[in-house]
Amino acid sequence: MQQAPPDRNTSEEERFQDDYYSYLESSENTPRYKPTVCFLNDAFPESFSLLDLGCGNAALCKYLPEHCDYLGIDHSELAIERCLKLFPQRKFVTADLSVKLPQMVEKNQKFDAIVLAGLLFHSTDKNTLEKKDDQEIIEFCLQNLLSERGYLIIIVPFAYGNHPFHTLFARAELLQKSVESMVEKARGNIVYENISLLTGLDQRIRQQKSIPDWFVADSNADYTNLYAGTYMATWTFISSLHPGISPYL
Repeated sequence: MQQAPPDRNTSEEERFQDDYYSYLESSENTPRYKPTVCFLNDAFPESFSLLDLGCGNAALCKYLPEHCDYLGIDHSELAIERCLKLFPQRKFVTADLSVKLPQMVEKNQKFDAIVLAGLLFHSTDKNTLEKKDDQEIIEFCLQNLLSERGYLIIIVPFAYGNHPFHTLFARAELLQKSVESMVEKARGNIVYENISLLTGLDQRIRQQKSIPDWFVADSNADYTNLYAGTYMATWTFISSLHPGISPYL
């Protein structure tokens, strides 16, 4: 039976109240975070600081080592309440990025890693719902918040279907060009890239009460929209202000 499409006008607060984002916590979503965590473990075998912007339900915390000094920020009060219950040993703040990030600069706060997981192309003002400038976010993080040894980590999710003309590569190429162009304009250097397929995620999505916007239940659906698909993958971009600074080089 064809499932009804989700209500895309549902507020983010209501989505956290439902289980809309619970798929991020599933084991099928582990490949979303593993490349980042493996990279950071190699780059920082000892203590390091990490800023998780738009942390959502902080699924990244499940994979971080204890020697990571973590701070998660999200404008959803319900999201942060959930995070504090799931990870009481970590630090979380409810705040809008456009307000909080300049405050951090004033205090001269720097981080060894800044993570934008699923934030690009989705960041909006909580009150006005106006879409925020992804280019501005990347430039601000690279130029103002990264430590001298720091990395900006961008995790971009993308969906693709099994239609012959709707391939992983079409969507991936679009994302790669977009992200690499923004990083280049911000005078950053990409030192690591990785594509990960999230296996079995379609079955997990069907078990939820609320279906994410990008999910298409019918594998025979018309995949003319590059932003919709049945399965999901993630592309991880890790950038540094200094070329060649990577634990893998």
